[in-house]
Amino acid sequence: MNIFQRIIIQNLIFLLILTSCSAFTLCGVYQSYLQQKQLDHVAQLNRLFEFDKNTPKQLVKNLKTSFDYQWLKVERLSGEVEHMYESNQSDLILSERIASLMGAKIEAQTYANQLADIRISFVLSSKAQYQLIDKLIYSLAVLFLILTLINAIISRSVLNRIIVRSVHHIVRSFNRTQGNEPEKISAHLLPNEFKELANKVNDLRSQLKGQIDHWQQSAESYRNEATQDELTGLGNRLSFVEDLENLLSDKEEENFGVLTITRASELQQLNQNRGYEAGDQYVCDVAQNIQRVANNYKNARLYRINGSDFALLIPNVTIKEAQNFAQNLFGRFTELQQVLETNSIGYSGIVPYQAGDSMGELLALADTGISIALTKQTNGWHIQNDKSILNSVSAKYGNQNWKSVIDEVIEKQQVKLYYQPIQPANKTAKVYSEILARFVNVHGDVLPTASFVAMAEKMDKIIEIDKLVVDATIKTVQNKNLNNQFFAINLTARSAHDEQFCVWLERRLLRDSMISAKLVFEISEFGLQQNIQASQRFISMLHRTGARLTVERFGVGFTSFKFFRDIKPDFIKVDGSYSRNIDEDKNNQYFLRVIVDLAHRLGISVLAESVETQEEKHALEQIFIDGTQGYFIGKPSEL
Repeated sequence: MNIFQRIIIQNLIFLLILTSCSAFTLCGVYQSYLQQKQLDHVAQLNRLFEFDKNTPKQLVKNLKTSFDYQWLKVERLSGEVEHMYESNQSDLILSERIASLMGAKIEAQTYANQLADIRISFVLSSKAQYQLIDKLIYSLAVLFLILTLINAIISRSVLNRIIVRSVHHIVRSFNRTQGNEPEKISAHLLPNEFKELANKVNDLRSQLKGQIDHWQQSAESYRNEATQDELTGLGNRLSFVEDLENLLSDKEEENFGVLTITRASELQQLNQNRGYEAGDQYVCDVAQNIQRVANNYKNARLYRINGSDFALLIPNVTIKEAQNFAQNLFGRFTELQQVLETNSIGYSGIVPYQAGDSMGELLALADTGISIALTKQTNGWHIQNDKSILNSVSAKYGNQNWKSVIDEVIEKQQVKLYYQPIQPANKTAKVYSEILARFVNVHGDVLPTASFVAMAEKMDKIIEIDKLVVDATIKTVQNKNLNNQFFAINLTARSAHDEQFCVWLERRLLRDSMISAKLVFEISEFGLQQNIQASQRFISMLHRTGARLTVERFGVGFTSFKFFRDIKPDFIKVDGSYSRNIDEDKNNQYFLRVIVDLAHRLGISVLAESVETQEEKHALEQIFIDGTQGYFIGKPSEL
């Protein structure tokens, strides 16, 4: 029910009350008038008898002719009734009913004349008067109804104007702003009836303003999270793609500049050998050094587009100027390399861009530039501005460089061996030192191991590389008379599952049986699971020669108990992610405790890598790990 309907109903109720009061008042007044008329009629009868000496019958006739009675009774003083009359008033008379409801009743009057021996009792008829009062009541009701309708129409019009004016005032207040928020509603400018509403709206406005501010902050936070790298605070790949697309699509501005992709080459090695905290710090150091060099160029923007890759956009810079940038970055990376004691820091591929270029082509050219830079000097860079290589049917120029580098490494046996010790957790534990191979180019620079191995696999050279490492390890042990120490050599699953390699390795180990008994071969859990039967044949061959097997990076996949029974390794090396903060991670403690218990029941030793702190080492020893390896235990040293 709206406000106008309520006004109508209220007015109708008021009309009913007013009409009723008027009707009751009129009826009450008229009752008094009738009662007095009854008394006056007695006096009239007295005067009538002074002149009229007729018989009772003639008297009755004269009375009925002269006066209108509702009830009349003529009788002798002795009680003998001469005439009796009563009018039948069957019509509904409103005022008479109202009078009846009020309890007002016209009393019968009596006149007696002893000389005439007559007594007259009567009630005068009031029908005509009551009908007149009914008409008056109906007229008043119609009048009040008309006044009520007029009042409702006027009230509606006035209320409409008040509401419209108030709403316009509220809307204007919201349209006007004070700073960044709507102006408060001035309650004193509104009618009294709207002041409370204005105050409530102001309170609501304040609440909504606070909620909107919270939503805006949350939206901005979500946007930052979606477009920002959590570790470095730089823009992420999403932000990079968006900015680069804007540069390339705005042809009217004729945007140009250089795109640099820098690959942090040591991230994987640091995560495995020194732990994830060292890896995170290394990423931050690389980002900081790139940013410092980029700060020399106006509007340069740096992004971290994946775990180890950074992208740098330098607008309005030519290739010649980019060479200065690359040389400065090379100098900083060389300094950082000496501080971190790593084989390298990062390699960069640089490509020019202009509005209208294809993003995919630019990224492909930059990646090719990185591949070429990896084959040059440590922390090298390469400017790739020859787009024709993208249309070449043959291998890309970067791949051709890698092929020649890998062939040179194999031919000239350009490999350096380092070792990292594993510390036994108790006196009975049998452990070893892990051999870490580093490959060198013709200039004597150490090549990024992860990139080198990946390219060797891609070019089907990995088996020859594995042979090179095995042969170099055995020769070094012989030459340095290290026959009493145990060493582990990393092998790829591809070599382990290759029949010709297995034949070669068996012959090589049998040729130096004393050394082979001191060797352990590490293969990843994932690689061994790719072909269980081939893995079983390889392990059987190792055991025949006296060598042993370690399943490394254990726990990354979903290993079943059947895997232990089928493979029967001598060691399992738990992935470094389980060692990180093991002293605080109850879930990892429980998982490793179950693995250690199961492995020991099967006669398998359990090792942990990437141990970085005394607390982690202590926690691992508490769950009976057999050996620990990591930067806290010992740094890699040249063999």
